[in-house]
Amino acid sequence: MQTHYRILQKALFLVLSVFNFSQAQTIYFHQDFAKTTSLVNPLPDTGQFSHIILTAPQLSYHKFHKGYVEFVRSQQDSATGGIIRAMRATPFEPSPKTLFIQIKLAAESVQSSAVNAVYFYAGEDFNPVNNSFPGNGIMFSKFVINFKEDSICIKDSESQKTSRWLPEKEVVTLTWVLNNAAKDLIYEAPDSSGEVTVGPGTYDLWLNGEPVSLGSKGYPGNSVFSPTKLSNFELRFRNGLGKLRIFDILIRDGEKEDAASNPIAFPNPVAQRVFQIRSQGIDVSTIRLISSSGNSVAAKTEALQNGTVQVRIPEYLTSGIYIVRYRDRYQVQRQLKVLVQ
Repeated sequence: MQTHYRILQKALFLVLSVFNFSQAQTIYFHQDFAKTTSLVNPLPDTGQFSHIILTAPQLSYHKFHKGYVEFVRSQQDSATGGIIRAMRATPFEPSPKTLFIQIKLAAESVQSSAVNAVYFYAGEDFNPVNNSFPGNGIMFSKFVINFKEDSICIKDSESQKTSRWLPEKEVVTLTWVLNNAAKDLIYEAPDSSGEVTVGPGTYDLWLNGEPVSLGSKGYPGNSVFSPTKLSNFELRFRNGLGKLRIFDILIRDGEKEDAASNPIAFPNPVAQRVFQIRSQGIDVSTIRLISSSGNSVAAKTEALQNGTVQVRIPEYLTSGIYIVRYRDRYQVQRQLKVLVQ
């Protein structure tokens, strides 16, 4: 009987080990504007722009606030009124083959109609000195925001498809999934309806959970393939009058990382009513222990060093499989399974 139990225990441990290989991605850039300083650096970390360029700072300018950055244009003509460029011209490292970009924004005010008011670019060799209109040769793809009276819409530049019109102050999340790899990229739809596939050399664009355009062709015009075509990102406010607020920008690799970098729980199985979770950027306050019946179980957590959290579970807890759920600092929900003996 004891032998059978040990065999079953080893089998469960193997299942849990496979389950624990979760979807961790390389984060190239993430900024939620929780602070208002040190957000621009020519040698940026993952929370910094490399450049913000203002060609007429009295008329077109930016300001970092607690929780958002605001871009303002007060004169229509881009030549005299100026443009605003917020960039990552310093190449992402390692150079990505896929990108998953999410931008949370709202138009605080719109004072005039304008097509192509705000551009979003993904490409390579972006130049922070030359402010002329960039050519197709350095682009993987782009999309724009159009202004109309007191509303905005999102337009995919390749397909020319547009979203619904959004009133001022409506906060939305744009999701832009780009695939420069030689194989399909599978990702979770922004509306959590299931998995979506974007083919090689194409991209998808979403407004919240609504697709603006799916499977749009990358490499506009006659652009040729480049393995570093997703190494730069730019937001360019160049037409129209108004205020645009950006609350969050997340740029990560669309592919899964190697299993070795994934979160783990140890020891697993848990024999002494205490175990540890090792996960980069774990938000300790979100850790929950869930029983197989779906009930939450009281547990005490303590943050240790090197991204490790210790979890103590009650002595009365019965043996079985439990789920540990938590969010990381990028608000990605993760879960692990542990076997309590």
